[in-house]
Amino acid sequence: MKNNPHIQKLVKSIADHCDELIRIYLISNKINTDGELTSFKLALIVDDQVKNSSELECRLYLNIDCELPFDIVIYREEEFDSLKNEIGTFAWKINNSGTVLYG
Repeated sequence: MKNNPHIQKLVKSIADHCDELIRIYLISNKINTDGELTSFKLALIVDDQVKNSSELECRLYLNIDCELPFDIVIYREEEFDSLKNEIGTFAWKINNSGTVLYG
């Protein structure tokens, strides 16, 4: 799935619009009965200097277009690193089952 052109185009656009980006994970996707991708979710790990991840999320949604619906979840690096080893957290799930697309 990580080679899907819609996902790859979005990853490139995010990287072009987000200097604070460290890593991108593909964390989920939905496929229709014909085997076609219909939507997906990405997790972005960004530099700790990002003060407001909600503002960054809004900026990315406003400046990036994708033909398919997508969601993004943003973690600052320190926050992600502190949660990724705590079993049951969303960060743990991302770290253990997500696919790294960038970084």
